[in-house]
Amino acid sequence: MLKNLPEEVLTLWNYWEIRGMVLLSLLLQTILIICGSRRKTIARVWIRILVWSAYLSADMVATFALGNLAGSQGDSSGDGSKKANNSIQAFWAPFLLLHLGGPDTITAYSIEDNELWLRHLLGLVLQVGLALYVFSRSWGSGILPFIAIPMIIVGIIKYSERTRVLWSSCSKSLRKNSYLTDFKSYYDRNRNPESDQQREYLRQAYTFFNISMFTMQDLVPGYVELTVSHFRFSKIPANGAFKVVEVELGLIYDMLYTKAPLIYSRYGIILRCISFVLSITTFIIFQVKIEKHAYSSIDVAITYLLLAASVFLELYAFLCLVLSDQTMMWLLDHKRWNTLTSTIYSRLRKLTTSKRWSRCISQYNLKSSSIGDKQLECLKLVGINEMMRQMHVNREDLNGGLQQFIFKHLLKKAEKMKENFNFFDEKLRSKIIGQRGDGVLEREGLLKNLKWCTTEVEFSRSILVWHLATEICYGVDKDAASNYVSRSKCLSEYMMYLLVIRPTMLSIGFVDEEDLTTLMGDRRDEDIIPSSEKLYGYKDDDVERFQWEWKTENNSAVKGGRVLAKHLLVSISESKKRWEMIEEVWMEMLSYAAAHCPWKEHAHALRRGGELLTHVCFLMLHLGLSQRYEFKPSKDYIFVSIPKTFLMYIGRSIIHLFKCQNKTINRIISI
Repeated sequence: MLKNLPEEVLTLWNYWEIRGMVLLSLLLQTILIICGSRRKTIARVWIRILVWSAYLSADMVATFALGNLAGSQGDSSGDGSKKANNSIQAFWAPFLLLHLGGPDTITAYSIEDNELWLRHLLGLVLQVGLALYVFSRSWGSGILPFIAIPMIIVGIIKYSERTRVLWSSCSKSLRKNSYLTDFKSYYDRNRNPESDQQREYLRQAYTFFNISMFTMQDLVPGYVELTVSHFRFSKIPANGAFKVVEVELGLIYDMLYTKAPLIYSRYGIILRCISFVLSITTFIIFQVKIEKHAYSSIDVAITYLLLAASVFLELYAFLCLVLSDQTMMWLLDHKRWNTLTSTIYSRLRKLTTSKRWSRCISQYNLKSSSIGDKQLECLKLVGINEMMRQMHVNREDLNGGLQQFIFKHLLKKAEKMKENFNFFDEKLRSKIIGQRGDGVLEREGLLKNLKWCTTEVEFSRSILVWHLATEICYGVDKDAASNYVSRSKCLSEYMMYLLVIRPTMLSIGFVDEEDLTTLMGDRRDEDIIPSSEKLYGYKDDDVERFQWEWKTENNSAVKGGRVLAKHLLVSISESKKRWEMIEEVWMEMLSYAAAHCPWKEHAHALRRGGELLTHVCFLMLHLGLSQRYEFKPSKDYIFVSIPKTFLMYIGRSIIHLFKCQNKTINRIISI
């Protein structure tokens, strides 16, 4: 096909083919360096598309360029200038190995990439062999082949680092290397709080990070770790608890998607020093010893660009290493902290510190979306209906009021299990965690008439009905601007976002696109939310009849939302009390979804800017509100009921037993 092109075009293509591929490979690496870690703080689609495209293209372009280099060597047929160009182009082969090693900010786009470490190991062997082949074919007189040797070593180091990190971050390695002893040791070291609040958040995050990584491998911690985690985390204020989880999730992201498992180790630091010295040495020797006039000026410029990029990469990696959370934690652990170092280091970190996650809540409102709109039916034929759904997603910032409400609600749940020291009562734990609105309705005496939209229906239908009812009640009380109303709408639209856009995070009872349309009864947008006059047209007899029909027929969720809204408006006349109850119902649904979401989905969410559901899940985990903490008492444990006056004494005794790692607990006393 290329032979049919004009001769000038062919000449231009042959001249720029290898050069263009090398420059494109460098451009893709630059994108990954800059944007690779920013995707955890940006929830927008464009950042994921950009990183995904660069990640998939980088390896292919570098491999293709390396193959072209191998094919272009040794065919100069006595042409001196062409031999010189081949020689300096062969010098680019180590830099392509460096590119295949990837930047420190991203080693895997998704957690499934970590499972492909064997493929990368094979690629390491083949690509290193190909680079050595290119290097041997271009060997000649002069110093240029000799100064390529250090860069070959750097390229092999970088590529080996990536393969090693992918292996250490695969599920088998993580599960094998997850221990609770790290949680115990960090707990003992971090008993005394730090004077600086940010450093204290970091210390707490490192403490809970170990138990979180253990639990994310579907391993079950012991009851002692559960008790101690609750004892420590329940004392943290709401804002501080979210800050601790933010830092903790950042550490987990680094463990799963970056080179952090290696570069913050002793061997990683040694390899960093070696690669930095070799890169600087190569750059200086090329500048001082090589006669540039013997080569093409464009090739020399490209070589300078590659050398400068490699040096910049090492400097950037060194800067990230020095200003990282791991370095600060090392300073705290080794007591290398005084007033001067604290002031200087804190100011330096403020220059680079950014958001640890997007801190936004995605919103999806059925009233403003195009579900059921016939105009979108044609889009299904071209496969972009899902993309159109994304266009109706809005985002709101997570405010302190919502944080306070979420943490307060979860703390109340934890206190219920703490009462009478029922932390180890599996039935009570399952009941509290399994509440998805029925707990609030039972307290208000409304559960008997509203079981049809909570406990007696699948979770997806319950979300849809309550969302529509919330919108209808908002239409009636739209002038009643209060925190209860705003938080209720925010949680309602977030749960709808999970149902429509992220259904895999609702692992129990989620529906697909066809089921969602069926539940809504194929209604258009203007028919979803009725006017208040039409709503009040429902009589009490109609409500009772619908509750019976709901159990026997497949009624529309739209009609269910109207009936529920009618019931709420009639049974709870006070607006403030009604919205307070609706808010708590949504909070129970959120905590239910967080407790039953697979850990794998939370790991995926970290690369999309983070999810509120993930933060709620980790808050529940540290407060003991997780089914991953299954308590199975052995026959040796004896349960005795004693007065509540001994509660503090027993709590302190359990903490003391936790610190004594060489002792075993033969008796657990339950109050």
